[in-house]
Amino acid sequence: MIDMTFQTPKGTRDFLPDEAAKRRKYFELVRKVLQNYGYGEIITPSFETLELLEAKGSLGEEAVKDVFRIWDKGKDKLGYGLIFDPTTPIARIVAADQSLPKPLRWYYIRPMWRYEETKAGRYREFWQAGAELIGSSDPAADAEILALTADALKAMGIKEFTFRVSSRKIAEALAELAGIPADKRAAAFRAVDKLEKFGETEVKSEMEQAGIPGKAIQKFLKYAEMDGKSIEKELKGSADFKELTAIIECAKKMGVANTVIDVSIMRGIDYYTGFIFETVVKGSENLGSIASGGRYDSLIEKYGGKPTPATGVGIGIDRMMTLVTDDVSAAPRVFVANVKEETKAEAIAIAQDLRRKGISAEFDVLGRNLKKQFEYVNSRGIAFCIVIGPEEMKKRTAKLRDMKTGDEKDVALDKIAKELL
Repeated sequence: MIDMTFQTPKGTRDFLPDEAAKRRKYFELVRKVLQNYGYGEIITPSFETLELLEAKGSLGEEAVKDVFRIWDKGKDKLGYGLIFDPTTPIARIVAADQSLPKPLRWYYIRPMWRYEETKAGRYREFWQAGAELIGSSDPAADAEILALTADALKAMGIKEFTFRVSSRKIAEALAELAGIPADKRAAAFRAVDKLEKFGETEVKSEMEQAGIPGKAIQKFLKYAEMDGKSIEKELKGSADFKELTAIIECAKKMGVANTVIDVSIMRGIDYYTGFIFETVVKGSENLGSIASGGRYDSLIEKYGGKPTPATGVGIGIDRMMTLVTDDVSAAPRVFVANVKEETKAEAIAIAQDLRRKGISAEFDVLGRNLKKQFEYVNSRGIAFCIVIGPEEMKKRTAKLRDMKTGDEKDVALDKIAKELL
């Protein structure tokens, strides 16, 4: 006999009702936070043209190579790519319509795709929430991104986390001091961004392969290990460092105190221009950053728009879900059991009445006896069971059983919904 068992594509998962209900619960908690900050939801296509995704100075080489490519039917060529980074289509929209009133506060909660090798916590299809604040260069805009990220994490029950903040401007200044040529700096930043993940030896090797001089590599990696005070002294009170501290101070006024300056944070995507950050959870540092972002003041211009300041964050929903421990059930609140086949029509009518009054309900569709129906109710963890039999029908009542306590009482049919509300 041929085994016809099919598996999900590599790097993807199925979410059965209980897990889907759990994910939906937390998606909505994050959604509420973003809406409380005045952000409106934006929905864009699942794929964009490769011309957009591969535009110079946008995603960068590392990200572009991981784009899932789609054949352009009838044109005998690759023409599209699945969304890897949702900031890209948002920048496209703003570039195409400069009449949009600024600042724009937009958010998204959506699936995305990256064609790379899978490992713990990284999938080829994954979900991300995020927010973009477009049109302001004020440090308060970057601070707001930190504040809403903090509140989103707290809403999911994640309390102990740290924002590791830095700046691409500071990275540029340090690269210049280290002697890294201007045309090699993007490669240097991508390499150093992997320092924590792969270690110094591999990072050095990648920088050498990019043609960066050995002395410059050593000096730049030394800077990456320095704390904020040492970097401030090295840069001799630069305006870029003052800008970063202004963001941190503004974030503190918004209730964000858990920040640390870490110049090893580089972010691997090329479009960042200033403030950048990553978020690590205490005790789960192995997950890497669960929320990352920063300022991208030149991206919209690269897509044909006017120079437009912008900042934002992407929140890794899948990584955050691994930290959520509570159980969520997709079970209905009520099961309506019929004692005999002759009372099934009444059980259906009761279930339909409850549904229309906003109470989730099921009835038996397998012709099971009462014992089997109760076994099903217990296996699903359904909170209440309504039992309707010949005697109850005569009296126009039903038995309402609390499945947790075992308490049971007779309730008039027209009062059932009131008992459950």
